[in-house]
Amino acid sequence: MHDILVIGAGIAGLTVALKAAENGMSVLLLTKGAKPDGSTNYAQGGIAAVTSPEDTFESHIADTLEAGDGLCKKKQVEILTKNAPNAIEQLIKWGVNFTTVKDDANSFDLHLEGGHSFRRILHTADLTGKEIMRALLAKLKQHSKGIDFIERSTVLDLLMQKSRCVGAIVAEQNAKKARAIYAKTVVLATGGAGQLWLHSTNPPDACGDGFSMAYRIGAELQDLEFMQFHPTSLYAPQLRKTFLISEAVRGFGGILKNHKGKEFMNDVHPLRSLAPRDIVARAILREMQLTGKDYMYLDVTHRKAKDIKTHFPNIYAKCLECKIDIAKDWIPVVPAAHYMCGGVLVDSFSRTTINGLYACGEVSATGVHGANRLASNSLLESVVFALRACKDIEKNCLNPDFKLSTLNSQLSTTRDVRKLKKEVQTIMWEHCGIVRSMDGLKIGLEKLKKLEKGATFEFRNFLESAKLVMESALKRKESRGLQCLTDYPEKNPKYLKHYTIKRK
Repeated sequence: MHDILVIGAGIAGLTVALKAAENGMSVLLLTKGAKPDGSTNYAQGGIAAVTSPEDTFESHIADTLEAGDGLCKKKQVEILTKNAPNAIEQLIKWGVNFTTVKDDANSFDLHLEGGHSFRRILHTADLTGKEIMRALLAKLKQHSKGIDFIERSTVLDLLMQKSRCVGAIVAEQNAKKARAIYAKTVVLATGGAGQLWLHSTNPPDACGDGFSMAYRIGAELQDLEFMQFHPTSLYAPQLRKTFLISEAVRGFGGILKNHKGKEFMNDVHPLRSLAPRDIVARAILREMQLTGKDYMYLDVTHRKAKDIKTHFPNIYAKCLECKIDIAKDWIPVVPAAHYMCGGVLVDSFSRTTINGLYACGEVSATGVHGANRLASNSLLESVVFALRACKDIEKNCLNPDFKLSTLNSQLSTTRDVRKLKKEVQTIMWEHCGIVRSMDGLKIGLEKLKKLEKGATFEFRNFLESAKLVMESALKRKESRGLQCLTDYPEKNPKYLKHYTIKRK
């Protein structure tokens, strides 16, 4: 029996585990892969926080609300921004090394990103997520007595007793049976659902597992229609995994161009290439359709080669692998599914609508992102609300009353899961992509339902999450933020509200 069962080990899950262990709580940490991993490792740009004397909380709040297109929960945004400096301080205490100004180790080198009014993005070169994970994993080893860790474990379902979540049903690698794991409190930190789409910047495990598991035990989900498509993933068909060209490259002065060199964003938005991500992604898609091309370009060749290599060493090296020297060549880019703004509904302390169950990170719907996430608020959200979850768990959730029982559930895998997932991804890309229609969504949902028969545990979460996203998109009959409908191209005040989904 552990105090906390943490499902997922990206920045949110590790923050909960480390803080809980520091406060004397026992933790069991589960991860789907071979080691603590997740989308955090892929985060290049950085983490937003007011640390400069020229910047203000009010500005960070205003920028977040503007990006959220009317649907941000202001109280949550205030909590996010005003707790940001403390979150940064905690990460630094855990060993995260952010890039500082040359010859001034006490001043952060702050980036500017799309939608931000000030330079407020702390980063570690262009590998911020990898540096955060390095530091947190190093710290994890120091808490070996307080944190147990099981890797290569697949959570099949959450366990309930007397309307309370009390654990999970888990299948470990090569096991023929699943077993029950109990805990006084359960924290979902399973990440997002980018892999539901054919083109995605997300790691393989970002399949929406947390959404479907929470849904099945009666938790409310919110804002699942708002999947953010990153406008600039590297167009390189030879790569096995999609590679992200950070938002910070546009903040660095990167200009979006078509194949003829036209700066097409100049006619789209006052911020031009620095416009919010949803606007940029749709503009790139539109330009691709108008020109018949498979990608557009991002140009930073007007900047000094030395500065490019200093600020973006990883991006420079990866592009060079693809025979693209970004100091001399334009970068071919294409939109890809990137970040889920909605998820399992939580309050300001990360509590879901199910007693004993918390959700942190991308799996949660705190309301800070509204209809569209402001760049680099995601890592911040994970840390701020994970710390708040720990505070609440320690105060309220360590004395539950429930019974332990054994469970040995036989596992069965008979269908070609990879082929079925590809079918779902294609349906989602064609019918629930960057631009949607009501008829397309209905057709897509019917196609998904036809795949339900005989779904194995490996495929059930994947398929169910895709259906939940499609159903959410059908509820919002307007274009707002990341939801762009050809049938309803304008915003409608009637739909200026949050839509939730709950199992009937």
